[in-house]
Amino acid sequence: MHLFGTEEADFITAMYGEYMLTIGKGARKIVGEPFHDRNQSPSEIKNTSFSAVGRLHPRTGITLFENAFAKVKIPYNRLPSCFEVKRSEITE
Repeated sequence: MHLFGTEEADFITAMYGEYMLTIGKGARKIVGEPFHDRNQSPSEIKNTSFSAVGRLHPRTGITLFENAFAKVKIPYNRLPSCFEVKRSEITE
């Protein structure tokens, strides 16, 4: 069993920051869209030298987590079917 640092959310959080919600004081409801914030590893100016982070799993195979800030992009559409790819979209 693969747990504790090997789940999809762990990889995405390590790369793009902690998943955050804004909660309104009065209504005590979520305000706006969820977003990634603190402790981000790659950005437009740092850690742009790696294109993706990979996870090997004995049953599900290879998963690549895209570094959206990478200088060199991987041609994901040309990879063999044994690769599962998690693409990222960065919005401002």
